Amino acid sequence: MSEPVKNPEYRVRADGFHGELFSPAVDSCPGKALICFSGSDGKFELSRQLAQVFQSHGLTALALAYVMEEGLPRQFYHVPINPLEAAANRLHEMGYDKVGLWGISKGAELALTAGSLLPGVINAVIAVSPMSTVCQGFTLKHGISIAPGSTWTFHGEEIPYTPFGLEKFPLGHVLWNSVRMREVTMYDLYLPLVEHPNPSAVIRAEKITGPILLISSGMDAMWPSGPAAEQITKRLRQHGFPHFYQHLRYDCGGHMFVPMELRTAKFFRGDRGKNRARGREARMDSLVRTLEFVSKW
Repeated sequence: MSEPVKNPEYRVRADGFHGELFSPAVDSCPGKALICFSGSDGKFELSRQLAQVFQSHGLTALALAYVMEEGLPRQFYHVPINPLEAAANRLHEMGYDKVGLWGISKGAELALTAGSLLPGVINAVIAVSPMSTVCQGFTLKHGISIAPGSTWTFHGEEIPYTPFGLEKFPLGHVLWNSVRMREVTMYDLYLPLVEHPNPSAVIRAEKITGPILLISSGMDAMWPSGPAAEQITKRLRQHGFPHFYQHLRYDCGGHMFVPMELRTAKFFRGDRGKNRARGREARMDSLVRTLEFVSKW
């Protein structure tokens, strides 16, 4: 009986990034690879699950961790983009001519930011439940605390960010709104950042050297991903972006708009009760549209 094939694993100390490569038995997209990562949950396991979904459809996918693993920050504060750059370069060295990013929520903010900073290295971006500005960082040491700086750094330099304009995280307000909305929501905390960003912190999506796919749900109550995606597409139009770009906006589905089943989906109105079937249908449709996007890129 043959031993199962073990996926190549990478670690920060040896490789400069923390990841696991999922290669399909039959490659439907030769020369292309997708780097997948999660949002503010910080869980590498979700990145692995996402990579397995794409692997099952014939696409090489590298699951990436950018926080919460050995050699990486434990907080969403001054998180270096360098490991993502190292991962993309490794894939290019392995013969993948086109390397794209798939990120959700905080990971979508990272995907768009990294794509804008790594022309030629990153060749496409898929941003799910995106953000249009680099945001102020936060820590999780004692509940949630606002950090005194940016979420991201690049080559040792802090990336300009849009501040919350608050001295402390408004936990009581967030809890009250979440109870009222019957799901976790920080929408009104982030909406001012989208509507009135620090001009130097707006993500320069037009710098990305390849196509961009934005995916959002009209029922995303966690943060204003729909308005953020519209801001991004408006900026791309204004700058005459030469590559294909599209905003897929669905009516149902929650903030964790992933193309697979998640136990945590029930925490979002867009994926439970009367919206459950439609939310799942929307999320699965996004997978079909994503694979079409990759096939044409």
